[in-house]
Order: sequence, then structure tokens, then C-alpha cells
Amino acid sequence: MSNVMTVTGPIDASLLGFTLMHEHLFLDLLKDSWSVNNLLYEPELTYIEVKRFKDAGGISLVDQTNRGLGQKPVEVKKIAQRTGLNIILGCGWYREPYYDSDLNRWYVDQISDQMVSDITEGIDDTGVKAGVIGELGAHEKWVSPVEERVLRAGARAHHKTGLTITTHGTQSPVALDQLDILKEEKVDLNRVVVGHCGSWPYPEFHQEIVTRGAWLSFDNLSDTNSYELNKCLRLIELAVKAGNLDRILLSHDVCYRTHYVSYGGCGYDFISTRLLEHLSKIGFTDEMFYQVMVDNPRRALTGDLS
Repeated sequence: MSNVMTVTGPIDASLLGFTLMHEHLFLDLLKDSWSVNNLLYEPELTYIEVKRFKDAGGISLVDQTNRGLGQKPVEVKKIAQRTGLNIILGCGWYREPYYDSDLNRWYVDQISDQMVSDITEGIDDTGVKAGVIGELGAHEKWVSPVEERVLRAGARAHHKTGLTITTHGTQSPVALDQLDILKEEKVDLNRVVVGHCGSWPYPEFHQEIVTRGAWLSFDNLSDTNSYELNKCLRLIELAVKAGNLDRILLSHDVCYRTHYVSYGGCGYDFISTRLLEHLSKIGFTDEMFYQVMVDNPRRALTGDLS
């Protein structure tokens, strides 16, 4: 079976086990709002929160924090070593407000070369290697010119390294434009995970993503807001009824302090401890839950559809 690169080194994909596909351990979203809630920066608090997931049976976690978002590869590696979790770290650039000004002057291949270096040599001088390309985002309901260059760079880095690409877009069908760009770069869309699918709650949008071959990531799962949870459960139910169980990925997208259990949120362990009781109400079995939390992440990260 294929290997997957974690922050502590490569592992056989068969060892991934129960996997959260879209989370953040250290994060700086101050460009969205100048509030301490937008900062995840305390190593000990991060350890306490992530350890809950490990203690609840979690095995692996994809940290999609990349450049411009306060990425801390060495601290993430320490968390992995302390908890025993397999942590896969992202690379590339998030969305335009979080880009360095240099990106406006860089060619696509320059941006791609940086991603490839993060994957093959390590991020900056840390020696910690990225294991996924993303999350590569769109700030608005369209892809800006510099965001398009980053997407094309991600595609070229994918061709050189074989890593899966993850995207970001919210409250619009911009993901379809992102997929168009990646397809133009000859990316097999089976290697693309479309993030935040629950934020554009239209089944026809989700079906189009699957029809094109990409993955559906419902990554805002929490039981702190019953309306949002029920809305997402309904979308998952419709996707399953459409025959798309084998294209669904689930995660929390912890990205604010108020998402932590310590601050009244659901933390990193809602899915592993309490989600199945909700999913069972829409017809999920233990076997179906295993598929979306174990089999599907392994397949999405490796491209192995067996």
C-alpha cells in the first residue's frame, strides 16, 4: 500500500485508521477579524484539545494550515510526538488576503517550486515535510488572478509529488471554478478534496462535484448549533441516497478558540464520540461510519480506490 507523509515521517496508508480530514492546530485568522478568538497559538492548550481526539480512538488528523496562516511545523511535530497521532500537514497558500505580497510577482512555477520544496525537503528550515497540498482557497465567490496562479501551482506540485490537493471556498459554488482550473492542468479530480461543502447547501452542487470525480468534505460538524448540525446531516443523507457514500469525508474544521472544548465548543472529538448517534437517525450503520472515517480518507489521501 502507498505511504503517506506525516510530520514525523512516512507511514503506510493502512495505518491511518480513523482520520479527520480538515482541522487546524495552530492558526492565525486575524486578517479576518482582530480578535483573540481567531488565534490558535498555545501549544499546551492545543495538546489538551487534540489529546481528547486521541483518547477517543482517533488515529490520524490532517492539519490544513499552510503559509500565511501562522503555520508552526515544529510545534505540530511536537504535538504528534506527545499524542502519538499521525498528523499530516498542508502546504501552499490559503486565500488572497493571507498571501505574501511576493506572490503577486511570482510565476506559477515559482509558487509550485516552493510547494514541492515543502513536500520533498521540508517547510523552510524545519525538516518537517508536508503531506497534502492545501487548503488552496478562494476569498470571494470567484477565483482571483493570483489565486488562480496558486491553484495552477498546486496542480503542478501534485504532478511532481503525487500528493492530494484540498480546496477552500465558502457560501458559493466557486469550487466548480477551482475544479475547472485543476482540470485544465490535467489533475485527476479523484485527487482533489473540495472543502466546506456544507456551506453551499445544494445537493445539485454536491452531485456535480462527485460527477467530476472529486471528494465531498463536510467539515463543519459540531453539536453546539443544532440547526447547523441538522442541516449538514440532511445534506449527508441526500448525498448517501444519491449513491455517494464512497465520496464523503467528515471533519470539524476547528479554527477558532470557541471551537475548543475548553471554551465551550465541540473540539476535535465530537465526530469520534457523538456523531454516530446522529448519523444513525439518517440510516448510518457502523460499517458506513467506518467507510467515511477510515476507508474514504485513506483513498482520498492516496488515490487508491481499492
